[in-house]
Amino acid sequence: MKVESPAGELEVHITGTSVEGESIVLDADLGVWDIKVFIGPRDFRLFLSVLLRADVLLLLLKRLVPFHKVK
Repeated sequence: MKVESPAGELEVHITGTSVEGESIVLDADLGVWDIKVFIGPRDFRLFLSVLLRADVLLLLLKRLVPFHKVK
């Protein structure tokens, strides 16, 4: 993953996941920092709405299902 900001562009590497309370926790490296991203119950609705958009579903389908041209 990549994060872009006015301060620059940094690569994010997810190193692990866990559950803490009602949150999904992503352990990650962000540049020189070790970070934790907490995805709480209110965030689930946002991620679900993004994943269910037609253009996102099409992209996921293209990446997950190999399409071959038939000769």
